[in-house]
Amino acid sequence: MFANYLTVALRTLIKHRLYSAITVAGLALGLAAAILIGLFVHNELTYDRDVTDADRIQQVLVTATLPGRAPEDGASLPMPVGPALKQAFPRQVAEMARILPQTSSLKRDETLFSEQVAVADTSFFRLFDWPFLAGDRATALDDPNSVVLTRKTAAKYFGDADALGRTLLVDGHPLRVTGVMRDLPANTQFAFALLLPMDSQANQTPDYLRDHWGGLMTLTFLKLKPEVDPQAGADAIRAGLPAFGAAIPPIRTNTGEVHLGDMFKFYLVPLADAHLRSVRNAMVEGTSPLEIGIFTAVAVLVLAIACINFMNLATARASLRAREVALRKVVGASRGQIMVQFLGESILLTGLALILAVALVEVLLPSFTAFLGKPSLAFNYLRDVRVLGCLAALVLVVGGVGGLYPAIFLSAFQPGPVLKGNSGGSGAGGRLRVVLVVLQFAISISLMVATGVVYGQLAYAQGRALGFNKENIVVLTDLYGPELQQKAETLRDALRQDPRIAAAALAESYPGSGTENNTGVNHPGAPADDGAVVLRRDAVDADYFSTLKVLQVAGRVFDREHPADAIPPADPANPQKLRHGGVVLNRSAVRRLGYASPEAALGQPLMLPGKEGEAGVEVTVVGVVEDFHQGSVHTAVAPQMFLETPKSYSQLLIRVKAGEMPGALDLIDRSWRQMIPDRPVPRVFLDAQLQSVYERETKTGQLFAAFSGLAIVIAALGLFGLASFTAERRTKEIGLRKVLGAGVTDIVRLLVWQFSKPVLVANLIAWPVAWVAMRHWLDGFADRVSLNPLLFVASGLSALMVAWATVGLHAARVAATKPVVALRYE
Repeated sequence: MFANYLTVALRTLIKHRLYSAITVAGLALGLAAAILIGLFVHNELTYDRDVTDADRIQQVLVTATLPGRAPEDGASLPMPVGPALKQAFPRQVAEMARILPQTSSLKRDETLFSEQVAVADTSFFRLFDWPFLAGDRATALDDPNSVVLTRKTAAKYFGDADALGRTLLVDGHPLRVTGVMRDLPANTQFAFALLLPMDSQANQTPDYLRDHWGGLMTLTFLKLKPEVDPQAGADAIRAGLPAFGAAIPPIRTNTGEVHLGDMFKFYLVPLADAHLRSVRNAMVEGTSPLEIGIFTAVAVLVLAIACINFMNLATARASLRAREVALRKVVGASRGQIMVQFLGESILLTGLALILAVALVEVLLPSFTAFLGKPSLAFNYLRDVRVLGCLAALVLVVGGVGGLYPAIFLSAFQPGPVLKGNSGGSGAGGRLRVVLVVLQFAISISLMVATGVVYGQLAYAQGRALGFNKENIVVLTDLYGPELQQKAETLRDALRQDPRIAAAALAESYPGSGTENNTGVNHPGAPADDGAVVLRRDAVDADYFSTLKVLQVAGRVFDREHPADAIPPADPANPQKLRHGGVVLNRSAVRRLGYASPEAALGQPLMLPGKEGEAGVEVTVVGVVEDFHQGSVHTAVAPQMFLETPKSYSQLLIRVKAGEMPGALDLIDRSWRQMIPDRPVPRVFLDAQLQSVYERETKTGQLFAAFSGLAIVIAALGLFGLASFTAERRTKEIGLRKVLGAGVTDIVRLLVWQFSKPVLVANLIAWPVAWVAMRHWLDGFADRVSLNPLLFVASGLSALMVAWATVGLHAARVAATKPVVALRYE
C-alpha cells in the first residue's frame, strides 16, 4: 500500500512539475531561513552550559538607579561585593570569584600587541574548570607574578615551544607563565587572551577602588555548596539581598553620607542564563530574550508562509485529484487511508525541500556566521544525531501542518457527485485560500514595515545632530597611570605644533567610549532629596570643547587664561583644606540643578564631595555648553558637568585638518613610538567608534530586510502558482467574455483585481499589528523617530505591486488567447 502511495506521489510530482517546483522552492527557502535562525537561537541559549556544575554558579548583577536617572542593569559591581556576599551567606556559598577586564600591551620580539586581559581571584578556576594543557589549574593564580595563557596566546608569543615557566612582559611587568588552558569556547560570556591574579603588578585598577563600594568594576560569580539545592540556595540568597544592600556602609564625604544601598539593587542570574541579560559592561554583549523571541517569531512566520503556499496550491488543484479520490473510495479505501496518502505526499515534498534547504544552509552559513560575529554556529547534521532528529522532526511538523488541511479537504470528496462530473468543495476551499493569501501578505507587510522602522531609526540615530563635530578626530585611548598621563600631555603639546593637527585635548572619556562617572553635588535650593544632585562627571582640559567644536551657550569654557579653573589634588599634609575650581555644565545639568536659565547658573557655587578623610571641592559655574550626545539614542543626554582635573585624564583626542589624515596618522604613530615605545599605538577613530554603537541595530535591520524580502518572495511564489492555476481554469470563461466584447485590458483588470483584494485586506490586518509591535520596540530608545504612516502605505503598495507583477504575467497571457482556441472543445 505504501509503495503504491509513493509511486502515485512521485508521478503526481513529475506530472505537475510547475506546482511541485513552486511548493518545494517555497518550503526550501522557508526551511533554510528557519534552520539558520534556529542555529543562532540555539547558540544563544547554550552559552556557558558546558561548565561543570553550571547549575550551581550564579552571576551577581546590579540595577543602578541614580537620582534623576532611569534604572540601568549592569554586570560590573563594586569590588568589595563578592567577598562580602560570601561572608554574608556562608551556608549557601562555597566559592566566590571576581573577574576584571582590562586591555594590556604585550611584546613579541620587537612587535607590540594589545590583548584582552582578565584579572581574576585565585578561586576563579574552582568555579570555571576549563581544561589545562599545561600547568596546575588549582595553583595557577597563586603567585602574584603569574599569568595563565590560552592555547592560541601561547602559540602567538612562544610558537611551538613549551610556554610553561617562560616569562612574558605584560604592561612592562615580567610575569611567569604558570598555565596554558584550552582556548575559550566560542559560546561563552568570557573573552580574554590571558588571565592574571587580582594582586598582580599588571592589575591596572587604582588601589583606592579595590575597597571602594562606589566603583562599578568587576564581574562577580558565586558557586553554591554541593549539598545545597541550587534553586533553594539561590532563592535564599535572593531573599537576603535587600538586607545585604541596606547594610552596605555609606560613603562619608564632606557633604554628608551617600547610601549606596538606595542606588544599587543586586540580583542573581544563573550562569547559563546570564548571556540572555543584555546588560552594560558584560565582557561579551548579551542577547535579550526579546531579541530571541523576535527572530524565533520571524522563523515561524516565514515557515508559515511556505506552508500556506502548499495548502493553497493543494486545495486549488483539488479538482484534479477528485476523481482519483473517488475511485479509491469505490474500491474500498477509507477516509483515513486517503488522509495518510496525502499527508505522506506532503511530508515527501517537505523532505525534498529539506534536501535543498540543507544545501542552501551549507552555502549561506559562512556568510551568516561572519555577519553575526558568531563563529560557534555549526551545522553538524552528519555528525550529531540530535541535529538529524531535529531535522526529521521539522520535516514531520512542517509536512504535517502544511498537508493536514489539504488531506482533510481532499479525503472528504464523495464518490457519487465526483464521478457524475461535480468535483465539489470549491466554495469552502476557495474561501480558505483567500484567507490564507490574506495571512501570507499580512505577515509579509508586517515584516516590511518592521524593516522600514528599524532602518528609519538607525538612519535617524546615525544622522542626528550630535552637538559636536565627530569628523577627522583620532583618539589615543587608555592612558592610565601617572607616567602615561605625563607622556600624554607632552605628546598633546608636541602634536599641536604640527600644521596638520587642528587641535588636541585630554579628557577622562570620549563620546562613544561607554565610560561614565557620576558625582553627587550640593547647592542651595537643589530639588533632589537631601539637597544632593547626581551629575555625570567628565574631566577635560582647556582645549576639549574647541577640539570637539561643542556649542557654547553662556559664560565661557576652560582656557589657559584662567588657570584657577583647574582643581588641585588634595594636599597630603592638609587633606581637610578646602579646594576650589571652576565647572562647566551642559544645558540638562542647568535644568537638573533648578536654575532658571543658563545665564542664571553662571557664578553659582557647587560643592563636590571629596574622598573619605578629605575636604570637598567648592566649584563655581563658569560656563554652560549645549547638550551633546556621549552615547547612543537608547539613553537620553545626561545632566553633565565638566571639571579640569589633570590627574583624571586618560584619553587624547586629536582633530586632524581636512585632507591631512594619512600624514597626520603617520605623525601620531611615530610620535607615540618615540615617547612610549613599550606600548602599541591605542588608536581609534571617533566616527567609527560612534558607528559601532549601532552595530546591533544595523545587523537587526539587515536581517529584517533579508527575511522580509524572503517572505515576499515565498508569498509571490505561491501567488504565481495560484494565478497560473486560476488563469488555466478560467480560460473558457475568458474566451466567452472576449466573444461578448471584453478587451485584453478588461480581462487583465478582472484577474488582477481578484488577487488584489486579499492584499488590500492584508494591509488592514498588518498595519495595526506592525504599529503596536514597532511602537513597543521604539520604546527602548530615549531618542526615537515617530511612526510615519507613509511607511505603512509604502509597504502595502510594495506588496500590491508584487502581487500585480506576479498575477499580471498570467493575466496578460490568458487574455491574449484567441477565443477560438479557448472554446474549441465546447
